[in-house]
Amino acid sequence: MIDKMARELASEIRQSREYEAYATAKEKVLADEQTAALLKRFHRLQMTVQARRMAGSEGGAEEAELKKLAELLQFSPDAADFLLAEYGLNRLLTSTYDTIARGVGVDLTEWER
Repeated sequence: MIDKMARELASEIRQSREYEAYATAKEKVLADEQTAALLKRFHRLQMTVQARRMAGSEGGAEEAELKKLAELLQFSPDAADFLLAEYGLNRLLTSTYDTIARGVGVDLTEWER
């Protein structure tokens, strides 16, 4: 039953304006191999820097590279549109997850204090 509802929720999310914007923007950036490669590198660096911060370390050289790459990507309208659409979709998914967690009595913020 839960799996069925999750599939229905996924279907609803695929029909959202956030997902539509994301899918359209993703299609555009994937059509340009250079932009797609830069975004792939950007996401890898993001994960590395985030993991280091969670471990209590500085981002190091990767953080500097990430900042430079973010600046470079902003010069590409397609890449900038994609990053903005990706952010919007992530906000929707996070909000949905938070709603579900609260509905079952799980406070996701209790460990942040």
